[in-house]
Amino acid sequence: MTFTEVGAAEVGTNPFSGPKGARKSSVVYRSLKRQILLGILTPDSPITEQSLAAEFDCSQGTVREALLSLQENGLVDRRGYQGTYVTRTTDEEAAVLVRIRFNLECAGMERAVARSTNCDCERLRELATLYLTCRAERDVFACTEVDRAFHMSIFQIADMPMLEPILQRTLIQLHRFVVSRHQGDILWEELQSDPHGEIVDAMARREADCAQRVLSDHIGLSLEKLAPEVHKTVFADDAMPHLPAISA
Repeated sequence: MTFTEVGAAEVGTNPFSGPKGARKSSVVYRSLKRQILLGILTPDSPITEQSLAAEFDCSQGTVREALLSLQENGLVDRRGYQGTYVTRTTDEEAAVLVRIRFNLECAGMERAVARSTNCDCERLRELATLYLTCRAERDVFACTEVDRAFHMSIFQIADMPMLEPILQRTLIQLHRFVVSRHQGDILWEELQSDPHGEIVDAMARREADCAQRVLSDHIGLSLEKLAPEVHKTVFADDAMPHLPAISA
């Protein structure tokens, strides 16, 4: 997901409506993704193409297209004639995903700092500010969309396209794991006041080591507040996941 896509389609005044003229399947996809991330749709919720087509006043083909996009992100499991189900997440899977995220993002940061331009940093600051706006409005879903856009934008600057789909899916699954369990009742006051600003500051100063440290702190602190049981597993005995260095 790029900065442009988020600014134009996902966040805006109504982050759920999408841009004017959006494909109907995109509207269905965003609506279902929101319900899954917020825990409204659960693994116990029945999902049928017929009922969704009636709800959204569209064809089953349109619904099928939206469900396939959700399946690509691992949010649903399509089992042929058995139907479609929201996938389940476990603490064990979340711990593995955190380690994947930690290693991918922190390793990519060195490349991102070396390759970033002033224009890149300015776009990242806009996303950081947009996140704070969404958080002030306590719009949980919009926060997840902007947060993913911020982190994916850094990874895109690092220019590691083969790994981008892995990080994208990892981020959306971790957001779903955390947010769905809180049912949108996030402990906002206990989170970092500006979770992204320091990351951009370090990148703008071209301080790769500092940017990696601030990023890792951001990941760890967010996890500690929102999923303490997983944080304990990943950071047992204060042991940090291994950070492979990737030269620019």
